[in-house]
Amino acid sequence: MKQFEVKRWFLVACWALLALMSEISYAQDAQCVNGVPETSNGDLFESDESGDILHLPTGLVFMRCAIGQVWDGTSCSGDARAMTWQEALQVSVAYDFEGSQNWRLPNIKELAVITERACVDPSLNTASFPQSPAGDFWTSTPSVRDPQRAWVVGFFNATTSLRAKDRSLFVRLVRTKLATE
Repeated sequence: MKQFEVKRWFLVACWALLALMSEISYAQDAQCVNGVPETSNGDLFESDESGDILHLPTGLVFMRCAIGQVWDGTSCSGDARAMTWQEALQVSVAYDFEGSQNWRLPNIKELAVITERACVDPSLNTASFPQSPAGDFWTSTPSVRDPQRAWVVGFFNATTSLRAKDRSLFVRLVRTKLATE
């Protein structure tokens, strides 16, 4: 390329970057793109002062904090505990929280419903899930092709991917809303 064409390309790229940056907001302590429909807005959740939250469209009740964190009535505190996939499955068995022992590790589709695809770092509604790590969270869904890997949801950028089961990642449990609730 000639020097003039390189300068022109550089100026066009800078202009495009500035235009994109003007469309970014910083709602919910994340970088969010204005004009992109929210996928996890507050209208989709019902909560009270407890440490769980109901996702209205699915009837799933999620823990507001990651395992290792503590709900103080308004936010999550402490450090999320990373664990292997096998440890995550084991901790979910008969886990007692908010008077229920029906908690389990969510499958890939269940955990993905709480991602906020309009935002990054984290890609999560931080009003509903405050102080959540933006990293990868285990799901119960194993890889069909590789028995050493399982699916995760990344709350940094709302992606799903496979990770080796021996890696230490975060955990958020789920249960189905009971008819008596």
